[in-house]
Amino acid sequence: MAESFASMGHIVYAGAREPKKLRGNDTLLRPVRLDVTIDKQCEDAVNKIIEEEGRIDVLINNSAYSLAGTTVDFSTKDCLDIFNTNVVGAFRLIRLVCPHFISQRYGRIINITSINGLVALPNFGLYSSSKFAIEALGLSLRYELAKYGVWVTNVAPGAIASENKGDTKKLPHKSAREKFLILRVLMPMVSRKKVVQKIIDVLDNHVPPARILLGADAKIMSFLQRFLPQRLWDWLIRFIWDRK
Repeated sequence: MAESFASMGHIVYAGAREPKKLRGNDTLLRPVRLDVTIDKQCEDAVNKIIEEEGRIDVLINNSAYSLAGTTVDFSTKDCLDIFNTNVVGAFRLIRLVCPHFISQRYGRIINITSINGLVALPNFGLYSSSKFAIEALGLSLRYELAKYGVWVTNVAPGAIASENKGDTKKLPHKSAREKFLILRVLMPMVSRKKVVQKIIDVLDNHVPPARILLGADAKIMSFLQRFLPQRLWDWLIRFIWDRK
């Protein structure tokens, strides 16, 4: 995503805990040391951008990780750690950039959330909780900041296809796509390029939407949860989950 925006001519500061490991041409991409769980590094990163560029226009909160497994088997520290990255990390940066956005009467905040922030699934209790939280944070901020010309959009993708065939995450259960082959056809994974293109559309939109769902799985699951009777939705989730 950062490389795509940089190649389009935008000045892109890409935050990473180890900036030297970032791929891409350093003449286009500007790596900056950033661990979103550390207040000082967040402050230094934003200050560096303001000092070098004089302004900041867009914040994309993309830093997150997932935990999969029986929810009660995780520790309190696991819960605190995932919220510190997935939610508080985004909040740290939001509160640092907002004074600049408000003063210049322009700004865009894009939170990369997840279908797991709209639909809670078994074995993803902590991850879903964190994504529900960032969804709520983004929606609340949208109403607070709109009067200053600052727009907040939550982009909620479904499963994202990996460009590296070896880059797969081991789950403690069979995924729905493994259990039901038809879902691979009905709910293909969304490509990274499509996510990037959608964010470009958001940035080009004078009044971007509050939430964007990406991928057939995100759209179908969100629709079914919203309109199916609760008992039928519960049965459907249990049926998929319990199927070996």
